[in-house]
Amino acid sequence: MKKQKMGALVLALAMLSSVAMTGCKKSDESTSVSLEGYHPPVATTTEPEGGFEQVEVSKPEVPDGVPCVLEDMGGDEVKYEPRGEDVQLSVEDANKANGKVLHCTNRMENWNGINFPCSELAGNTVRIQTAVKSGGGDVIVSLQFDVLGSPTYSNLFHITDCKDGFVEGIGTTPIPETATNVYIYIESGDTTDIFVDYMYITVEGDYFDPSNVGEVELVDTSSYESLKELYKDDFLFGCCVPESLITNEHDEPRQLLIKEFNSITCENEMKPENILDAKTTLADPAKYDECPALDFTRCTGILDFAKENGFKMRGHTLVWHSQTPDWFFYEGYDTNGKLASRELMLKRMENYIKSVFEWVDANYPGLFYAFDVANECVDDNYQLRESNWTKTIGEDFLQYAFEYARKYAPEGIKLFYNDYNEYVTKKQDKIIEVLKPIAEAGNLDGMGLQSHITISDAPVDKYADMIRKYVDELGVTIEITELDVNAPPVNADYEQGVYYQKLFETVLALKAEGIDIDSVTIWGLTDAGSWRREQTPVVFRGDLSAKPAFQGIVNAKKGGEIEKPADYVEPPKEGDPIKENYDDGKFSGASRAGVTISVVDGEHDSKCLAVTGASETWDGYTIDVSRFIGKKIKYSFAVKSTADVLAFTADISDLWPRIEEVDTSSHDWVIVEGELDMTGAKWTTKTGEYDVPELTTLRLYWETADVTDDFYLDDVVIELAA
Repeated sequence: MKKQKMGALVLALAMLSSVAMTGCKKSDESTSVSLEGYHPPVATTTEPEGGFEQVEVSKPEVPDGVPCVLEDMGGDEVKYEPRGEDVQLSVEDANKANGKVLHCTNRMENWNGINFPCSELAGNTVRIQTAVKSGGGDVIVSLQFDVLGSPTYSNLFHITDCKDGFVEGIGTTPIPETATNVYIYIESGDTTDIFVDYMYITVEGDYFDPSNVGEVELVDTSSYESLKELYKDDFLFGCCVPESLITNEHDEPRQLLIKEFNSITCENEMKPENILDAKTTLADPAKYDECPALDFTRCTGILDFAKENGFKMRGHTLVWHSQTPDWFFYEGYDTNGKLASRELMLKRMENYIKSVFEWVDANYPGLFYAFDVANECVDDNYQLRESNWTKTIGEDFLQYAFEYARKYAPEGIKLFYNDYNEYVTKKQDKIIEVLKPIAEAGNLDGMGLQSHITISDAPVDKYADMIRKYVDELGVTIEITELDVNAPPVNADYEQGVYYQKLFETVLALKAEGIDIDSVTIWGLTDAGSWRREQTPVVFRGDLSAKPAFQGIVNAKKGGEIEKPADYVEPPKEGDPIKENYDDGKFSGASRAGVTISVVDGEHDSKCLAVTGASETWDGYTIDVSRFIGKKIKYSFAVKSTADVLAFTADISDLWPRIEEVDTSSHDWVIVEGELDMTGAKWTTKTGEYDVPELTTLRLYWETADVTDDFYLDDVVIELAA
């Protein structure tokens, strides 16, 4: 991953209250990050009073004049902002030794929580250090900022197992220099109370003052080809849209949307948490026991815009394990009580689906052409995902969801199942197994392919075979529902554009075979507003300029090739060694699953690579080693981690063999050396033997084995063994 600087935006930074952002005490002349003597903070506790057990750490020292958040919740004043209109914040005594904590209660939605304003940190990479406690045992630290008036949200890291005491989490994230309304915020996957012991947000490296960013005009898009016109005889061409894009003051993005697309999917506004009316339902749970109240005000702006401008709509989504408030699944909607019975949840599911479709038909007849009935119900272990749906109804909940959807969906709306990593063979097999009885019952019309693609993981021929298999096994229509393609670290724009062209050429070829593909949706208008903005995955930049990816889509229909840039770097030859010491600030690898990758100062050979912000154990740093397929390689690297174990793993779909597991429990630098024989179909690694399929691409990656801690790499060498 190479992040693309979002410098071509029209916004000047709005400064927020000095209560939250203050110049802090100077410690020394250097503002660079140092790992010298680094060890994870040692948690110490005192005898709790009132059930609290806090973490004691030293408050960071920050140079004078550099904005920061250094909040240890001293005093009785609530300095920060509730996230959600009903949320209540209070400062409470924890115990005599350790002072106070911030208590967040009355959370009606999962995203409700605490905002820590950080607009003065735009243009910087920031370090977040916090300790939290939650009734649900899981807290998420996230980032929000506006681009062209539209908000972007990113989960930075999870803090788990924090139900019985405070647990610390540390992560880093870059913030675009032209971002406004920047917040680091705390939320969770449920609506239980959250307690915060402290929140420290500090700049890594030299401070960049975002007030120096000037305004840059948006580009003129009038000469662009219209994608919806080019593909009007093939399929609907869609884009996901947040409500803020429709309502903010900038009209240029809306005009580009109107020119290029004829289908819209609400990015979040039609997900259950945004339609289920918590305030009304929880105020009278007996009245709404079998049929929760609904509120569609968050999506009506988008739907009105679509109706007025000739768009068709995809509905996304009815049944999902995520972004569905946990109170929906409890007796009396009380999360302190028992989960609802199967019978009650079947009634709630039916009434919810019925109410959504009745409202759509009454208010926007004929506007919707497809609806995702269910989303992401198969997990990454290729099993039916355990969720509140399975806990209450059982493993047949999906069949009931589609049965009810067929019963109540207005005429003309096709019913879809939607999922990610849908091209991974074992996951595809499980999806087909789960969907077959639904298709045989006549309740499934289509398969939605999210298609959040990393190029090395989804070669185009594999993608085509996947589509054929879904059609052959299930007899369904295909829709590509959330397409974005991570730019590779080398020749990023060019290679991404070539992939987009090949992908659309393949889709057109599949159409010519007779496969029914009736829509393709790009997941985001611009890179700046994309949920994967660090991987610059879509076809327009933040200033609305068209990327080679856009030209690739045009070429797929009209012919032509993308021109190689003047700075094109020839790909490595077979067997060329990989050597990274990061002293020049460069790296050839990429983020795996959206972690933050940065070169930082450290005591190990001047500079090293920092890998931070993992939310899952398989997040990490990955390097393409396709040049070594069929060879024997040797490898060496230095690693340091706050985790006790770090894994060095081969990224092979359906397999992921660990090459070795490194003991990093000293939390100091460890030197690792080894060999891997890739000449046969069976690999012998330090963790066991693996039958490996024939490969055309291969990546190796580093991950924490059992926790989502940060780690640091240096002196990476991968080369042919003698």
